[in-house]
Amino acid sequence: MSHWTNAALTLPADHEYVRFLVTGHTRPLLGVYENRSFHSRWGAYAESQVKLWLKLGEAPRIPAPPRAPPARSYWSERPMREV
Repeated sequence: MSHWTNAALTLPADHEYVRFLVTGHTRPLLGVYENRSFHSRWGAYAESQVKLWLKLGEAPRIPAPPRAPPARSYWSERPMREV
């Protein structure tokens, strides 16, 4: 059975899939630990911001695909009020 690890005591190896809990939050995030920070879908968190982590597996060593810019919304092209 896996156990949560205190980030102040030890950190995961580079390129590991982890579930981590940011200090002050109650829900863990899913991400990858690399380059001395925890990366999730929503951003990167420094080691000092993470309280606990749980190893889930090895991350692939291939780079992530580039992000595509979001499509412009119909409403972003229209004025706030018709004149």
